[in-house]
Amino acid sequence: MSVRDLLFVTGMFLSILPDFHAQGADPKLWSLQPVQTDFSQKGIDQFIAEKRDAAGLMPVAKAEPTAMARRLYFNLVGLPPTPEQLAKFEKDGFEKTVDELLASPQFGEKWARHWLDLARYAETNGRDRNVVFAHAWRYRDWVIDSLNADLPYDEFIRQQVAGDLSPDAGDAEIVATGFLTLGPKSFQERDREKFLMDMVDEQIDVLSRSVLGLTVACSRCHDHKFDPIPQADYYALAGILLSSETLHGPGPLYFQSHQHDKPVVAIGPEKAKLDAEVKKWRGVIYEKTIEAMRLRSAGYKIRRTVTGALRERGLKKPEDDPELLKQHLESEGMYKKAETLMAEREELLAAPPNKPGYAMALREAEKPEDCNLREGGMPKEHGPAIPRGRLTIPGLPMLDEIGEDESGRRQLADWLVSEKNPLTARVIVNRVWHHLFGAGLVRSVDNFGVTGDKATHPELLDFLATKFVTEDGWSLKKLVKRVVTSDTWQLASSGAYSEKASAIDPGNSLYWRANLRRLDVEAFRDSVLQISGELDPNRPENGSVFSNAFLGNEYGKPGTNRVNHDEEIAGFQHRTVYLPIVRNEIPELLKQFDFADPNAPTGARNARTIPSQALYLMNDEFVETQSTAAANRLLKSGPESDSEKLDLAASWAFAGKFEEEVKRKTSAYLDERRSELVSVGKTPEEAAVEAWADVFQILFSGIRFRYLE
Repeated sequence: MSVRDLLFVTGMFLSILPDFHAQGADPKLWSLQPVQTDFSQKGIDQFIAEKRDAAGLMPVAKAEPTAMARRLYFNLVGLPPTPEQLAKFEKDGFEKTVDELLASPQFGEKWARHWLDLARYAETNGRDRNVVFAHAWRYRDWVIDSLNADLPYDEFIRQQVAGDLSPDAGDAEIVATGFLTLGPKSFQERDREKFLMDMVDEQIDVLSRSVLGLTVACSRCHDHKFDPIPQADYYALAGILLSSETLHGPGPLYFQSHQHDKPVVAIGPEKAKLDAEVKKWRGVIYEKTIEAMRLRSAGYKIRRTVTGALRERGLKKPEDDPELLKQHLESEGMYKKAETLMAEREELLAAPPNKPGYAMALREAEKPEDCNLREGGMPKEHGPAIPRGRLTIPGLPMLDEIGEDESGRRQLADWLVSEKNPLTARVIVNRVWHHLFGAGLVRSVDNFGVTGDKATHPELLDFLATKFVTEDGWSLKKLVKRVVTSDTWQLASSGAYSEKASAIDPGNSLYWRANLRRLDVEAFRDSVLQISGELDPNRPENGSVFSNAFLGNEYGKPGTNRVNHDEEIAGFQHRTVYLPIVRNEIPELLKQFDFADPNAPTGARNARTIPSQALYLMNDEFVETQSTAAANRLLKSGPESDSEKLDLAASWAFAGKFEEEVKRKTSAYLDERRSELVSVGKTPEEAAVEAWADVFQILFSGIRFRYLE
């Protein structure tokens, strides 16, 4: 049973429980109240200090410069600072470095992954048929480019919901709507109505949780049991999405058909002309394929008839009977003609015409219409038609009128990012705080409802939301800078007074220190590649290894051109954000280090420390290979003595230095290991590489490398 199916069954079970909301759920839920805007001249540090002082807590000192630089680089661009960048940081200062990192294209690559977790981004479908989404990567690149360009967050959301409906919509705006097309779908579902209702349910879930921090999909079967969301509101949103076509299927280069396919959209220069040529080319191939199959089938039937007649007449071969010989030759001619057609088909396949780009996207349905409420969430149990509209929760703004000939997506997009909507700015500000501190001001980052956590600092949350919308113009880069330039963000992770403070506030909800944080898996892998000298900073040339690897087939289906994901990871040198994500087959490295589940929106990943991670780092081929590459790079880097080499290795790995005792013992190990390897026949050069590879594998497994102070 899938997660969505489990949630559906759970929803049906909840429908028989008492209606807690109707019996008195708090109508004044804090997150639905207007954002407070009167803060005089306060800033982040003043809000934090007020609560901290009231609890009798003293903050630790600021982080040391190297720890600060490392934290800044990983938080903003997801890579460790090089020795040259560390020296530049000391020269230029903190704020100038912040500005340079925010302007770096690596900022978008780091921060896009946060949004892609919410967008449940993947390049295959998962579920019953793991169909390859060969064009999903365009949406990924759009997110990266939008964040690098600092596209205002309100426009960022507006384009993903209704970019195709903007007056000057171009390819970028069309690609943006891929946000709602990327989710897993039940392609083997025979009931078209159920397929559509399940798909819309998934779209409502990702939209409401990612943007509003509300679990609106819980209202599919009944009024929400905790939040003030009636079932009718769910179907008001469903009508908007059902009045739009979700174009998720393969493009015309792909030949295997799937139930519920919807063609993708052609984009790029001369898209109409090129798309027409591709479709014509595909049509010829299709005709030849169908005719070859018909001929083979007909020839086979004749062959069976001849074989049966020979047996009945006691003959050994068709030449013994003129009539049977004629039929036999006719059959052979059919097979030869089929072979010729298939050869012509292969020639055509080998020489495709120039093609446009293709994108998964949304577009308006030919006939928008309201959705009927489904009793108990059952697709066939139709209730009254619910006018297309918004959530009617008190405190949320009104929706512009929806015309009869439009879906309502444009109005929905404007409503989501209205300055009168108290949720949208609060939710994204909290997400940014979570990514920079390791915990949100609201810990339940995807749930601002009754069952979610209350804000630890509600005034600070509203202060940041207000500044974000008014002064910063919905700029995520300005918001990030506002937070990281605060004294609170720059505190050390430990120091004087820590023991007493830990007793009072063990969860650090009052921010008297920085949180010690494990690197996410992307930062870990990218850092290893950077240190080994093998990181390719460019995007994959064709967007994704999946963009041309399949002709409409399912991932992993026997007999298809399957990409071996483990081998692919070992040879993939681009940043991890560009690694194709296969639903139901996440690579072991990503699984071990808590990669987000691509089947559902994820605002906060797990950050486990478990024994299998250590075993993985000790035995994984990727880690071993990159350790050897790092050793080769170090040995070619200039320093002559082991002591100098260890200083450089430590600078690469954790922007610091080894303690003298550690350095002494490591030097002794290197001497012993090199001698041992030479004694068994290795050359001194080979022995040096292997010994230093051991050191790097230990470094990559160590706390100082894998954690941020």
